[in-house]
Amino acid sequence: GSFMMVNSSQHLAGQRAQLLLQPLSENDTHCIQFSYFLFSRDGHSPGELQLYVRVNGGPKGSAVWNTSGSQGRQWHQVELAVSTFWPSEYQLISHFQLH
Repeated sequence: GSFMMVNSSQHLAGQRAQLLLQPLSENDTHCIQFSYFLFSRDGHSPGELQLYVRVNGGPKGSAVWNTSGSQGRQWHQVELAVSTFWPSEYQLISHFQLH
């Protein structure tokens, strides 16, 4: 697996972090599972977390999942189904932008 940690406490609004996972080229529906922890001690929004699916090396396109704002001091679980059809290759892109 992969992980990304972004400490937003001492960064400027608008800064971004991205995690690009290895492209996969399987013809099937896949269950994507991940956990996230999005919290701010001062009550302000720490930022926005988005997940994109890039197909065949094309543009990033629209987010297939997103959340923003402080989500409390706990981990949250997400499950998504991603379907691809031959001859497609897809890549998951996790994107975080500070507010």
